[in-house]
Formats: sequence, structure tokens, C-alpha cells
Amino acid sequence: MKKIKLMPDYHCFPLWRIDDDICCNIDPYSLPVSNMLAEELINWANEYDKTLNMNDPVNSGFEDTEKEQAFIDKGNNLFKRLKHELRGQYTVVLKIIV
Repeated sequence: MKKIKLMPDYHCFPLWRIDDDICCNIDPYSLPVSNMLAEELINWANEYDKTLNMNDPVNSGFEDTEKEQAFIDKGNNLFKRLKHELRGQYTVVLKIIV
């Protein structure tokens, strides 16, 4: 079964196809998921992009722990929904490093 990782990264879609010899970024709209879920995945990625400090990337991150935790919670919710919508077609894993 194909494997997808839900993982935010700057200026990328939050989905990655991971196989033995392939790792590529995936547009959520290219998957058999609802438009609502695809849009929420894009919005989640955009939220992560806003934490990037272009002048000092080492100091990138969320303003406070509450916003960071809200982002993680949203990611966990998206992960559950993605697993549900892709069940039987993909194995979905989650990796959130903030």
C-alpha cells in the first residue's frame, strides 16, 4: 500500500509520498479527499509558513506555546480525517516538528 506522511515544512504542501525509493511533495487536491479537507491542509501549511523568520530562520517558530499547541492539535485532527478519507488506499503517518 502507498504511504503518505503528513508533515509541515516551509513553502511546501504538508503531504509527502514516501516509498522505498521515492519521497515527493503532494498537492492535497491531487488525492481522493474532500475539497474541504484539501483546503484545510493547505491552510494548515500556510499557517506554518507564517512562522518562518526569513531574516533569522534559526529563530522561526510560533509566538507562544498556546499557538504552537493549537497548531499541533489541528495537525492531529487533520491526520485523523486524512486517514479516514484515504482508508484502504494509503497508509498515513504523522510527523510534526515545531
